[in-house]
Amino acid sequence: ARRGYPVTVYEKRAQPGGMLRHAIPEFRLPATLVDAEIQRVLDLGIALEDNVRPGSDLSLKKLRRQHSLLFLGIGAQGARPLQIEGETGPGVIPGITYLNLRKSGADSRLGDNVIVIGGGNTAIDAARSARRDGSSVTVLYRRSRQEMPAEAQEVEDAITEGVNFTFLAAPLKVRRDELGVTGLEYQPMQLGDA
Repeated sequence: ARRGYPVTVYEKRAQPGGMLRHAIPEFRLPATLVDAEIQRVLDLGIALEDNVRPGSDLSLKKLRRQHSLLFLGIGAQGARPLQIEGETGPGVIPGITYLNLRKSGADSRLGDNVIVIGGGNTAIDAARSARRDGSSVTVLYRRSRQEMPAEAQEVEDAITEGVNFTFLAAPLKVRRDELGVTGLEYQPMQLGDA
């Protein structure tokens, strides 16, 4: 757009912003900042068409006819499974799904005791959000605190907010009965030589 090309953004949701708008908690990234950044982009003369799913609502063939260049910025909003026994079913929810539900205003209360598996920003956001919802929260991470990919300040904030951490622990199995999750088996880990 800055070089004079006409640009159109096709957004599958009612509002643009992807993870910034639909998953990252308000306490970490206020909506007013997201709105301002998006408006700054749109003010360059960029057209926005929302509620459009390229490939289904608008064919790629038609997009190619309408535009000389296509950039597909589909994001990475899918959760990766742990591939452990018992992870599928009631009582287990991917962090991204939980954050999306919570951000949309849906009932996202998880229960009294929550275990978050992982050490990235999504895990920390989910842990801090569940804590704000009144749950007792423990983050289980397979490496040490120093190896956590989450931002150090976010981890500090989580600790200050009462989130517990168990480091050097790899999940093995989600225990279940007919009512739901009853526990989590994990294996203690040890750091090896690099």
